[in-house]
Amino acid sequence: MRLPYDDVHLIADPLYGYLRITLSRAGEIAEPDVIDNPWVQRLKRIHQLQSSWWVFPTAEHSRFAHSLGTMHLAGELARQVYPTLAEVESETPSLPLVEETLRTAGLLHDLGHGPFSHFFDEEYLLPVFGLDHEQISQRLIVAELGALLAELRRSPSGPFAPGEAVDPWHVAFLVRAEEAATARRPGPAAPDAGGADPIPRWVRLLHRALSGAVTVDNLDYVRRDARMCGVGLGPIDVDRLVYYTFCTAEGLTFHKRALSSLRAFLNARFYMYENVYFHRVGHAIDLHLREIFRPTLELILPASPLEDLGAYRRLTEWSLFTTVEAWLDEPLHSPRRELAEEWQSIIHRHVKYSMVYEHHVERQQPLPAARDLTREEFHDAIVRRLPDHLGALEFVVDIASQDPRPLNPFVGPKRLPVYDPATGRIEEQLLGGILEFVPAKAHLYRVFAVGREHERELALAARAALEEVEPQRLTNL
Repeated sequence: MRLPYDDVHLIADPLYGYLRITLSRAGEIAEPDVIDNPWVQRLKRIHQLQSSWWVFPTAEHSRFAHSLGTMHLAGELARQVYPTLAEVESETPSLPLVEETLRTAGLLHDLGHGPFSHFFDEEYLLPVFGLDHEQISQRLIVAELGALLAELRRSPSGPFAPGEAVDPWHVAFLVRAEEAATARRPGPAAPDAGGADPIPRWVRLLHRALSGAVTVDNLDYVRRDARMCGVGLGPIDVDRLVYYTFCTAEGLTFHKRALSSLRAFLNARFYMYENVYFHRVGHAIDLHLREIFRPTLELILPASPLEDLGAYRRLTEWSLFTTVEAWLDEPLHSPRRELAEEWQSIIHRHVKYSMVYEHHVERQQPLPAARDLTREEFHDAIVRRLPDHLGALEFVVDIASQDPRPLNPFVGPKRLPVYDPATGRIEEQLLGGILEFVPAKAHLYRVFAVGREHERELALAARAALEEVEPQRLTNL
């Protein structure tokens, strides 16, 4: 007798209780074969929180754990929206194939991350190679895992219809679901379809699952990061958000009854940015790390990840720490020895900078034609306000900015359509109503110094500088 337990396995998870994954039958490829791939297992050696794990002692979770959670939520979403997806698009394949396509996109969406995740993008990948982790993820999905994905024949809901298979290009598109992303960006070129769109409409209708202000990605990481950091959030009703999501001709759409949960989630995500992702000690670590990160990576990873995938696969936070620790054996005053000593300071939390000033500004409405203040402008304005004898004082500034809501939730790829059953139409004013309770943008202006000897002078100069350079925006100084 064949039992269902022979086909689906359970993985314990602190958020969802249990995650379901398909099990391999004899001679068959199933989800464990993808999960156990070295590229996916590599994510176990990259922290989910780039610097915050130095601040919150229990935040030791990895990109791998988050990816499994995102895979689970993607499957839940697929099962919820499938009936309306099939109604909108008659050529939609079977539920198991749609579910597995979304699940693998959730599992692999962070595949291209390097050590320190987004910090690695900003400080090395983008300025040196013009790449980001999503472009690398797309290449890996198609070129490294494509053959494996194409052999999948089941989802936790059951087998695909005869002749169906997961298309790696569809998965890659969902990972970076901008319009025609795979054709436009560096990385794998889209297959030649004789001028036809290589991405079918049913895949495009699902693009908001992993792209936008509310996705299976951030629905997982906001709650997972809060749980692992020990930070208390208000209620985030993910089950309600998923239940009240369905498919229209515009793609994934929220029902009006999801609005209260949507607002709660946007505010919870904002809370996490203020209190975890933008934590003052975490940003002090980032400032110190910024001084040594690029010189270090130029030695460890001189070639583009897309040109040397083997070297990139071996590069994780674990390997980086091991490498720079070995540099402590280099001769005194050698470049590698000096970098290693700075790394040891950061690893052991002997951070160079201390925060001496902070000011938080929230804007409830976007300012028309407003340009955000740059770090250089803020720094120079402070220098002009310092007493003459402190003109050479060593300090750095940081401006941490967050858009708690989409820049324009009514148009573009991050549009959030909301359906009103009373009119039978998507009504923009419904979304506008809840966004009144979510800031349009928030800035944390900070000043960090080496030592606190001149903390008062720096704080007064920073306050005066903000009043000087953008008085029209500072309504609560």
